[in-house]
Amino acid sequence: MTRPSRRTLLCSTATLVGLSAGCLADGSESPSDNNDDRSDADEGSPSPDEAESDPESVGEDGDIDDLPDGVADYRTLAYQYGSESTESDVGLFRDADDAANWLEERFPSDTEPLDEFVDRTDFETSILVSLESDTPTPCYEIVLESIDIVESDGEDDTGTDGDESDEGGDDDGTDELVLEAAVRNTSAEDEVCVQSIATVGRLVRVTFETEPLTTVSATIVGHDGGTASVSMASDSASASESTSVDSASGSGSDSQSGDGS
Repeated sequence: MTRPSRRTLLCSTATLVGLSAGCLADGSESPSDNNDDRSDADEGSPSPDEAESDPESVGEDGDIDDLPDGVADYRTLAYQYGSESTESDVGLFRDADDAANWLEERFPSDTEPLDEFVDRTDFETSILVSLESDTPTPCYEIVLESIDIVESDGEDDTGTDGDESDEGGDDDGTDELVLEAAVRNTSAEDEVCVQSIATVGRLVRVTFETEPLTTVSATIVGHDGGTASVSMASDSASASESTSVDSASGSGSDSQSGDGS
């Protein structure tokens, strides 16, 4: 018998090892395939389309379930900006131009969410109302608490000379949209907020079943318990405001008139 050489033995051993490795690989599952399957079947991992936000959902649905007759729907959007003002403010916007001018005055930059909120407002059936109040820190927000429609008695309608005018309004009065809001602290108990005066606001879109109302009354309870009430009509572009602050030692009041746009 011919004795195999050392080189032949080495080649045979290498071939046997290679065949064994191939068998082991064929008999095992690919870890990468398993990982892919688990990723595809992972519940709670939305597809790219599902992860995108619905553009119609700009703003927030509120917690007011009992809407008055005549109001079809409403949405709100919270915002804030630095301010040194000390007065609450309410704005009424009947068209996109008014809202755009308001945005330009209030926000020099970064208005994309508000711009989109305004763009998605159908002013044929809706109005926008801005509710604002000043706070000692940015850790506050305005919460819309109620929406109502009441019939005003029209007793305040006067002519240009101060006398009652027969054409000042209908004898039966006109419907008025009434909003009530309050400033709420959003900080946690152990959170320290920077002492920096800010204006917190909420833009409210009210959609009506028919034509939008043109008269609005809003009441805002501030962070200190003070109450500001504002009434305005879009056709006159004027507003009247009354402010009251109650305290243990007594109460004070302040009233003023100004532009409601």
